[in-house]
Amino acid sequence: MSSATAKPPHSSLTGIGASSGIGIGRAFIHRVEQPMVARRRLMHSRVEREVDRFLNALYQVGEEIRRTRRLVELEHGPDLARIFDVQLAMLEDEQIRDQTVTRIRQELSPAESAFSSTMAVHKRTFEKIENEYLRARVGDVRDIEHQVLVRLAGGELGGLQSIRANTIVVARDLLPSEAVQLGRRLIKGLVTEQGAATSHTSIIARSLGLPTVVGAQTACSSIASGDNLVVDADEGVVHVRPKIDTLRYYKTALRRQRQRERDLRLRRDLPAVTLDDTEITLMANVDLPQEIEAAIDNGARGVGMFRTEFLYLGYRLPTEADQLNAYRQIAEAVAPWPAVIRTLDLGGDKLTHVLDTAHEANPFLGWRGIRICLDNLDLFKTQLRALLRAGVHGDVQILLPMVSDVEEIRRARDVIEETKAELRREGTAFGEACKVGIMIEVPSAAILVAQMAAEVDFLSLGTNDLTQYTLAVDRGSAKVAQLYDPLHPAVLRLIKAVADAGFGAGIPTSICGEMAGDPKAVLLLLGLGIRILSLSPGLIPEVKEVVRVLELDHARDVASRCLELESGSAVRRHLDGTTSR
Repeated sequence: MSSATAKPPHSSLTGIGASSGIGIGRAFIHRVEQPMVARRRLMHSRVEREVDRFLNALYQVGEEIRRTRRLVELEHGPDLARIFDVQLAMLEDEQIRDQTVTRIRQELSPAESAFSSTMAVHKRTFEKIENEYLRARVGDVRDIEHQVLVRLAGGELGGLQSIRANTIVVARDLLPSEAVQLGRRLIKGLVTEQGAATSHTSIIARSLGLPTVVGAQTACSSIASGDNLVVDADEGVVHVRPKIDTLRYYKTALRRQRQRERDLRLRRDLPAVTLDDTEITLMANVDLPQEIEAAIDNGARGVGMFRTEFLYLGYRLPTEADQLNAYRQIAEAVAPWPAVIRTLDLGGDKLTHVLDTAHEANPFLGWRGIRICLDNLDLFKTQLRALLRAGVHGDVQILLPMVSDVEEIRRARDVIEETKAELRREGTAFGEACKVGIMIEVPSAAILVAQMAAEVDFLSLGTNDLTQYTLAVDRGSAKVAQLYDPLHPAVLRLIKAVADAGFGAGIPTSICGEMAGDPKAVLLLLGLGIRILSLSPGLIPEVKEVVRVLELDHARDVASRCLELESGSAVRRHLDGTTSR
């Protein structure tokens, strides 16, 4: 065989596993052609016609998104359909519309050019956001831009209708409006060069059960349509033109995975109880209301942390009604279990579009979380009113982030009592017994935890930030990311202190960082005194399996030894030796 016709060798691409599982199939390369954007100047006589053309395109895209939303709701339920509410909010945002119309009228720009310039500003805003979930909303901005430009060009949306069965879609990126076209019966996996695990496309993929790897750079140039692929989303690896033994291995692994999923579903409703009969509460961390169904399906006993930042991603502050609707959905869905809802936890640099904020050199250590809320009481009270009113519909508990001082707790509780008094005067129903807790994510809070525990109803350990602040490591920095280690003995000692303080005060203490979902760390956390774990919904069944084969006396012995070690790597070696026996 000549070299020109020789079959290319087996290769592998790495990325980020955004939706777990194994997918085996043939590649379908999906390319999105963005319409050309004209940069010419308009004649004055055409300006108002161009404005009308733009507004008509907005209307048409809005109708298409509403139609898609209805179809998704019929096929997949209301939770997944709510993803498109974000796009509708962007599409109907007066700021986007008015900025584009102003560009058409003042700069004599064609609608395509004016709209692209407007959306470019908003894309840059989202790309700068530190919060991973909010940063991923840039995918929705791109989706809206693409749909409007296609309409302005007189084109039709689509492109995935010709996909055959047993296909793995490969794309530079996949827009949310395209992702909902993927059917589990035909599609076996998804690979994109761009994207994030928190994007709406990834959320849709998880809802559809599609193994997905994002951030697989060069995928479109390394893979040809028709190539055999194996998507190992658990490891974030894509095998291109796999060898026979690799293919055989993954087919066996896929069969085992399906059997394990069936076994876990059968045991979903079993209690998370250790061998010595201690019950451990497993709750879910949730970013969006549409993730609640997955949490319940996986056996979550309530929501341990619901992040509210998504409500603030628009170009106006959310109203009390906007927030009440979201919080009520959560409370009703998980009742009678608790819904712990965290108040706004964004830095001021992420709210420049809605708040008058100054530039900060280091916003990670600056004006964020409870600090912003206490300095903006109208903003804080609006959220508190919605949270308290949602307490009528379930066990809503208020979680205050980024607390570093006892006085912050007292000030926040004073504002909460003022808000309750206002609601009483109005005759507005609310949850009188809403509990108030704090995030322990700053070293000062962990050190003063005994004093802080006396002021609140519960504690929640945020080990992601606590680890970064304790070790002075930005895990987003490639140069020091290897120093980020939640198993570092310094972090473990703080966790132990918090667990002891919670026990001494007689209040619940949970952990909601990534550690809670690490099966190897579960033994250690229980030994340190933690009895409530809040984790990603998909990890709950596996962690429950770990809990059910543990003995607390053994866990305490392991934790006691780990507290005496000198490094995170030493702790990890000890845990590996313990779990292998």
